[in-house]
Amino acid sequence: MPEESTKPAVLYHGSPHGEIEELGPRRESVRDPEEGPVLFATQDLAMATIFMFKSRHWGSGKFGEIPYALIGEPREEFIKRDKGGHIYVLPSKTFHSDPNKGLGIYEWTSKEKVKPIQKIEYPSVLDAMIENDVQVYFVDQKTYKDINTSGDHG
Repeated sequence: MPEESTKPAVLYHGSPHGEIEELGPRRESVRDPEEGPVLFATQDLAMATIFMFKSRHWGSGKFGEIPYALIGEPREEFIKRDKGGHIYVLPSKTFHSDPNKGLGIYEWTSKEKVKPIQKIEYPSVLDAMIENDVQVYFVDQKTYKDINTSGDHG
């Protein structure tokens, strides 16, 4: 795990919801059954913008240092459903990172509830991703499946 001296002072959490006063672990946020529910955050604002939108067909990560969002639906459908989103700025005190899980050094988790110290609102998730240099790819379902099942994830 990263040393405490490398822990950022704040982390970011993306959400489509704008009225959250306290964030906490949720049952549907389980990446490892032994770990249980956790609250996810990242020190990378660009990565957080990806999580402001919930989609049925979705993939994300980084190729090198370049964040990407893989969206398995037509751009027009995504834009119709894009109602904007929010980035919550969180104190990092209760968060820990395991470089061998999830998004590695870009993913921090907490098992405790956390009160945001700031909220950033974006009128469009797509615009927020592009403004923060996320490479956004809209692909059909076959291409989406091919990418997710390929050895190098595309």
